[in-house]
Amino acid sequence: MVNKNWLAQKGNAVSDSDALELGVSEDVLQSDGFNRAMLDTVHAQNIAGYISDGIPESEARHMADRQRHMAIKAAKENGLKM
Repeated sequence: MVNKNWLAQKGNAVSDSDALELGVSEDVLQSDGFNRAMLDTVHAQNIAGYISDGIPESEARHMADRQRHMAIKAAKENGLKM
């Protein structure tokens, strides 16, 4: 089975426990939805972080959306597969 984890595809040492600590379930670890789950987790964390910094929710969501879009674009440009 091909590892579809973007970080692993780029040669980074990433353990399952790293993903579990971020809130990704064990069911998702080996699934095709792993990268999407990671994007969603980071997206939610970014929104929460921006809001805790005093940024209004609508602007925080927009900023987090832009970051997620840039991450997906960069992954595709580097030949990474979901």
